[in-house]
Amino acid sequence: MVSILLGAAVLSGLLIALLAAPVELAFRIDRIRQIHGQAHIRWLFGLVRFSVEVPGIAKPKKTKEKRRPAAAKKSGPHEQKSGSSKLFAVLKQSPFRRRLFRFIKDLLRATHSQELYLRLRVGLGDPADTGQLWALLGPIAALAANMPVAVVRIEPEFMNPVFEFQSHGKFRLSPLEIIALTIAFVLSPPSLRAWRTLRQSKAQ
Repeated sequence: MVSILLGAAVLSGLLIALLAAPVELAFRIDRIRQIHGQAHIRWLFGLVRFSVEVPGIAKPKKTKEKRRPAAAKKSGPHEQKSGSSKLFAVLKQSPFRRRLFRFIKDLLRATHSQELYLRLRVGLGDPADTGQLWALLGPIAALAANMPVAVVRIEPEFMNPVFEFQSHGKFRLSPLEIIALTIAFVLSPPSLRAWRTLRQSKAQ
């Protein structure tokens, strides 16, 4: 029994030590029509190095057989409106917004970002819904504009549904610190209340 506990303690200590080792990440990713990107990761002070490719979404090949369109189901305006209302119901909770902003600032501080660039263009397809979303994203854009190590541009699109972004940068972070910050955010009372709000809206 003692040897089992000792082995578990050694493994836990080794896992914590590995997660505490800094990770250096350099990435470039964009999504206009398809997602393209590449990330270079350096871990354990350069002992572990590898690259990750983010391929574009392959378009399905056309076949000679014609499929009947009756089987396909498309989400109607009511379903899209329902999804937007659930999102706004959560984001309108001021305690959750404050906790989210704090989480974003803590992440940016913990990742030690360098040469960070982000351009985001987003629209929900309805001017009223996009206006409400922009009222919530505006403070984030203002906060990001004052960051000395990053260039962040968030652009609303009021007429068409769109989600496009371009980003590149470098990070140096501790996975253990990121995990701790994420757990603290997920288990915080504002996040738990937001999760209950989402579950209640789905049940209705």
